Amino acid sequence: MAARAQHETSPTGDPRARSEAESMVCYTVNHAARLLGQAITARLAALGASPGQLPTLLALYEKDGRTQSELARHTGVEQPTMAVNLKRMERDGLITRSPDPADARRALVHLTDKAKAVRSDIQALRSGIDTEALAGFTPEEQAQLGHLLDRLVTNLNTLTGQPGAQHAP
Repeated sequence: MAARAQHETSPTGDPRARSEAESMVCYTVNHAARLLGQAITARLAALGASPGQLPTLLALYEKDGRTQSELARHTGVEQPTMAVNLKRMERDGLITRSPDPADARRALVHLTDKAKAVRSDIQALRSGIDTEALAGFTPEEQAQLGHLLDRLVTNLNTLTGQPGAQHAP
């Protein structure tokens, strides 16, 4: 890692050698995640959504009418967190809930017309940010980065005691 630190610039663009902390994978991944979060937050807000709602919206775009527990499993979010997320999405006019005809104890979550109207914009925003973030990467490097990040997520899920957890779409 010392050799790597001597030849790269810091995340702030400073041409000086990267600090010891900046050379750590955990620092770099966290820094990249924060920057991606900042890039997406403002763009989603313009569409009436937030980053925390994105995985749920994508899951419902894939299959509308899921239960809360199905959404929690699909997105890798804990049930209490999903409950709060769904309340906010309902407040924001993105979803409605209706009783499940097969089991009255459950509710089915459906997209509203408002959420459906921004579907193509949200999907374009997602691919646009990926394109911007991966500018200058070859298709092979992009594929390799995707595989490496999937492996990192798998390792971290195991480290945190969540071996079966999925990462958000």
